[in-house]
Amino acid sequence: AYGDGVYKSVDGGRSWTNVGLKQSEHIGKIAIDPTNSDIVFVAAQGPLSMKGGDRGLYKTADGGKTWKKVLDGGTWAGASDVVIDPRNHNIVLATTWQRYRRTYGYIAGGPESALWRSTDGGETWRKSQSGLPANDDMGRIGLAIAPRNPDVVYAIIEAGAQRGGFFRSRDGGVSWERMSAYNTTGLYYSEIFADPHNVDRVYAVDVRNMVTVDAGRTFRQVGERNKHVDNHVMWIDPADADHLINGNDGGLYESFDRGQTWKFFGNLPVTQFYKLELDNSEPFFRVYGGTQAIAANG
Repeated sequence: AYGDGVYKSVDGGRSWTNVGLKQSEHIGKIAIDPTNSDIVFVAAQGPLSMKGGDRGLYKTADGGKTWKKVLDGGTWAGASDVVIDPRNHNIVLATTWQRYRRTYGYIAGGPESALWRSTDGGETWRKSQSGLPANDDMGRIGLAIAPRNPDVVYAIIEAGAQRGGFFRSRDGGVSWERMSAYNTTGLYYSEIFADPHNVDRVYAVDVRNMVTVDAGRTFRQVGERNKHVDNHVMWIDPADADHLINGNDGGLYESFDRGQTWKFFGNLPVTQFYKLELDNSEPFFRVYGGTQAIAANG
């Protein structure tokens, strides 16, 4: 499935307007400048099975009236993630991901996959490769800046020859060190969320929620009690580290004890019927459905 661009709301989500990039089809991340909400970066992955489209990292300085492609990953690569340094909006990190899918096969990486760094608000870019796997060996890359110390940036990297894993930078993305071999499936996950209270605590969405409390050296399960699996997004309350909100293939969940128990929001109209069947009741037949909610992104 694919979408038709970027939407903007100016009334708290009551109404929405399409503001462009209609040929992006798949958008990995939207990052808003913390000093000026009219400045927005959009990581557009682009079409899955063909060239072209709105593919790459785009920037608007007028709230979506006009867009400029500031980073072109190449023929088959779009942009999959982007983060802005909250102290200095001129420092921007972005990733490109080379992918191509047809009925007969799927290419999940290549030389167009890379991690990029800009120090002038996205006008110019340099590859950030020190300490990372070989450039022709990477797939999807997920990023997270540690709010408590934005000099610390984390990356979860898909790569061949078992060279991927979880990486940390302590100089704002200039150089990197591999903390562990932990990784996720780039096609479906590869997103991480840094805790605003603890610079060493990072959540990684996976089949089961995972968390590290030692900057990526080790990971453990957060907790899936009374909760659906296949996780895709995590929000950590800036005022309370125990308060989490999680989106997954089963819907939306909330925890007040850092994932030990979860409350399900059952009033959201996001149900997916993946199988329907009828019976022979008269005068009206019954309809039966197996359901799964949708809370995935991308």
